Amino acid sequence: MPVHAVSLVAMGLWLLDNCDLEACATTAAELGQWDFQLAVAPVRFAGTSGSPVNPIATF
Repeated sequence: MPVHAVSLVAMGLWLLDNCDLEACATTAAELGQWDFQLAVAPVRFAGTSGSPVNPIATF
């Protein structure tokens, strides 16, 4: 069984593709703080296995 299938289904791991982290890295460098809370709010669609999300990094 592929590792990503085990991690997605059994572990409940979320995968985020095509993230643009440039603004997050710039803010972290300006603040001198490299740890942050990441909140990811998916859109609920019935009968699907994926969704667009709105990730928010809170420093």
